[in-house]
Formats: sequence, structure tokens, C-alpha cells
Amino acid sequence: MSDDALAQLLEQRVAREPCAAVTRDVVDTWTEAFGTEWAECDGNVAPSVMFTTFVRPPSPPAPGETAPTGVVLHDQLKRLLDLPVAIAVGYELELSGVVHIGDQLVSEERIAALGAERSTKFGLGRDWVIEVATSTTTGTRIGIERFRMLGYRPGEPGSAPPRTPQSSLDPSWSETFDVSAESIRREAAANHVWAAAHHHTEAAQAAGLADIILDTSSQVARFAGAAQRRRPKDRIVGVDLAMKRSILPGATVTLEGIDDERSTTVSALVDGREASRATITFAL
Repeated sequence: MSDDALAQLLEQRVAREPCAAVTRDVVDTWTEAFGTEWAECDGNVAPSVMFTTFVRPPSPPAPGETAPTGVVLHDQLKRLLDLPVAIAVGYELELSGVVHIGDQLVSEERIAALGAERSTKFGLGRDWVIEVATSTTTGTRIGIERFRMLGYRPGEPGSAPPRTPQSSLDPSWSETFDVSAESIRREAAANHVWAAAHHHTEAAQAAGLADIILDTSSQVARFAGAAQRRRPKDRIVGVDLAMKRSILPGATVTLEGIDDERSTTVSALVDGREASRATITFAL
């Protein structure tokens, strides 16, 4: 790996081509999976937390083709660092505008942070953050995504440092949902997430996973939807998701939540262990 090549990559900004216009059928497919109870979802306004769907490829790759992540710099960084597998371990979403039917969106991405090589439970790897800012083609900022990624080489075992424990919640409400291979594939497709680890067992196992896993955007929609149902009139402006363990087919997920003045913290438990935790922030 060339230090110059890495430095150049860290300086790059990649502007994507405008996506196809936002259509009602894509919104309907998404809300069929994740519900219609969103504060701003009225008339020709789409749920804000689904805007990322529109900036991804609308169709899966052809047979034999690898699904693009949709994040060019992420793919380039994996190749440059020779880290063939990268998984999301955290995700932040800032929402600043609304998406209307007929809008076209355009995004710009950059590498916001890159960590040093470290040991992980999968093997030696590195952490990085990809930031994607999205606006309408008329210049209205819609939101910013920040993907906290872990890249690694399968089959090179390492020793992961101990996790910093999170405090347990004293929840004021809970709800459950069941996860199946079919539901994982259906929800990933509704989000236009085509990565093989969310659709094909063999590909997931080749990446060191036990089976296909619930994708990041589906977790965001699930957790944000649960929080929104407790505050039906308040608009979501931010999501901060930390993922500890993969959510696999056959799981029954219990969401436990606690509300304060401006945010709701949602913990996802599988067999009594926390798999993910999200803080959902609402506009004042």
C-alpha cells in the first residue's frame, strides 16, 4: 500500500449522479415493511428516515455480479488496504429536510476517519467512517449518513480488546418482532440494500457470519419506528445506532425503550443479550 495513494484517497470527495425521481411505489413498498406512522409522512412527503433508499441502486445485481455498496470510497479503501470484508458496527443519520414525491437526490461522499490496524474477533482489521451528504438537485440538504465500518481479513484470527460495557436500560415500554430469512431479504430489498450478506447464506458464511443478517437500514427503520409510535407528532431528526451482535434468522427481537424530553433510547435484545442500541433524537 502506498502512503501517497492512501493520502489521496482520504482527500477525495465523490459526487454521485442524481438518482431517479422519488416515486410513490418505492415509498409504498418501504412503508409496507416498516409502517406508515411517521410524523412527516403526509400527502406527497416520504418518511425522512427512508431517504437513503433513493440513493442506492433500485435493482439487485445481475447473476454473477457483485452488489456495489453504493459507497465508492468505501470500496476503494477496502481494496487499497487489502481488507476484503467490511461490516457496519455503527451508523449515524442526521435529518435536516424532507423528501417529496418527484424529488431527485444527489450525494457526496468522503472518508471522515480512518483508524490504525487493530485486533478484532474476526482477525486483524481497521475502523473507518464514511460520510455521505445528500441534497435535492435544487440544493436543499436532506441529511447526512455516517457509516462506522470495520474492515478485516477472514481467516486471520485476532484477539479483540474487551468491549466497554453500556449501562442497562430501565425501560418504560417494550415490543417484539420475529426475524426470518425471508423477512431479512424483504426488508433489505425495501431499503435497496443488495449486499450479499443480507440475501445469500453462502456469502454471509464466507464473510465469517453464521447466516444472513438484518441490515443497518432495516434496524434504523425498526428502532426509529418503535420510537416514533411513542411520539406520533414529533419529527425524527437523528439516529445513532451501535451494533454489537448480528441479528440472524430465527431471532425474536425485544425492543426496550426509555424516553426523555428530546430523545428515545431503544435497546434490541436477542435471548436476553443486547444486539444493538439506538438513540433516536426528535426536533424540539
